[in-house]
This record gives sequence, structure tokens and C-alpha cells, in this order.
Amino acid sequence: MAILSRFFGKKNPLDIPLPKLKESQIKLDYQIQRVENEIASIDREIAELFERAKAARSKSEELTIATKIKTLNQRKKNLQATHMQLNKQLMLISNLTIIRENEAILKGTPTWEMLRNMSPEELERNLASMQLDAQNFNENLNQMLGITDQTLSVGADFEEDEELAEIMKTIHAVKEGELEPETAAEKVSGEEKEKKKEWLEVDEV
Repeated sequence: MAILSRFFGKKNPLDIPLPKLKESQIKLDYQIQRVENEIASIDREIAELFERAKAARSKSEELTIATKIKTLNQRKKNLQATHMQLNKQLMLISNLTIIRENEAILKGTPTWEMLRNMSPEELERNLASMQLDAQNFNENLNQMLGITDQTLSVGADFEEDEELAEIMKTIHAVKEGELEPETAAEKVSGEEKEKKKEWLEVDEV
């Protein structure tokens, strides 16, 4: 019960007061927005560095810029991991809020008994793995026993020299006019590949 115990102490999640759950939702929303703003700021910084790289006069200067981009990119990856964890916490709190808001409807049903019979750890694990719909929460809950916790993968890390080499290659593409700074920023963060994947999926449909 790592997440809920950190917020509310060691108690049954179904006994957490609704006002406290809503207060936690507001705090998590604020934290998520702050992280998203910082990620956007880093994207702008990376694009600006690629713009500066156009005027670089030596490989040493290019390497300095590439190192700064690498540092910013690593910071962005760390923030993205934080963003993922905060969203997981928000999903858990939101799901629990929906259950508490509909407690009067659920009480006396097999679904409520199922929830009450779960250990706090099991309940948290399940609620963190699904997204309840306020309109169809009962149907969602009835599927809960078939849900297993999923481990989210952040992805493999690059070797330091390989990442710098890729950034340097991208800098040269910017200097040659083959890439715009904004596109270069997406390329080094892997976002360009994700966009291409989305376009391909749309084309297939």
C-alpha cells in the first residue's frame, strides 16, 4: 500500500474520507501541471541550443552544445518518469474517489463485498491498474478481479558516447539546413519516432 499509505497512513482505502481524497486530487493535478510546464520549458531550451549550434565554428563548440542538450534530455526523461508516476497516483485517487462517491449505491452488492474483502494492498494494486468511468463504474469494478498490475517500462538507456554522437549528428543536420531546431529537439528526445508511428497507424486505418 505504498501510494495510499504515503498520503493517508495505514488505513483501509475505503475508509479514507472523501474530502481528503478530493484534496489529494487537486494537489496531484497541480504537481502534474508543474512537471508538464517544466518539460515544455526544456523542449524550448533544446530547440534554442540547436539554433545556436548553427553558428558553431568548431567541433569543440558543437560538443559543448551537444553535452548541454544531453543533460537537458536526461532531465526531461527523469521528469517524464515522474509524470508517469504522478498520473498513476492520480488514477488511483480518482478511482477511489468515484467508489467513495457511489458508496451508497454499492453497499450491499457483491461488488462492494468484493472490494471490502480485498486487502488494502490488493485493492490499491487493482485501482492503480484501471481507469474507472463515473458513468459505468459498476461494470468496470466487476472486471477488477481479472486485472493484473502492469510494469511500465521507461526504455533502454543509451551509452553516453552513443547519445552524444547522435546529438552531434543531429547538430550537423541542423547546420546543413536538413532539420529545423524544433524537429531536432523532437528527434533527440525520441518524440519524432512516436509521431511517425502515430501517422503510420492512422494511414493503416
